[in-house]
Amino acid sequence: MADVTTAPDSPQQPDADAPGVHAAPVDAPVVDDRSHDEVSVRRAPKISVFLIVGAMAGVVVSLIVTSLFPFDEGEGIASTYGYFALWGLTFGGAVGATVAIVADRSSIRRAKRVRAERESVDAPDEPAVEGELE
Repeated sequence: MADVTTAPDSPQQPDADAPGVHAAPVDAPVVDDRSHDEVSVRRAPKISVFLIVGAMAGVVVSLIVTSLFPFDEGEGIASTYGYFALWGLTFGGAVGATVAIVADRSSIRRAKRVRAERESVDAPDEPAVEGELE
């Protein structure tokens, strides 16, 4: 099957005489608003990921610990696991938060100072819209 397109062969430009098309003034003054700053760049860890992974690891560890030891027949394995999963979730999240803080502190030490260029650009004025907007 042949590819058929309706796209024109050359780029289209808007008509300068068409209504609603405003050409930018050619002799507008160009303002050079550039400044140079020294900034610190580092790769910071996402703390929420560490918390979630730590909590999930705590739940898995509590499952393993619950299955290794005998449980009370009157309570059942599900309620015993649920109880220990709450503790595993809490301690796993705390360990994940601790690891995230340590990783964040080490990323501060590995930060690099670089020179950045700040440029401010003024947006053109919005053209007046004729008619009603829906």
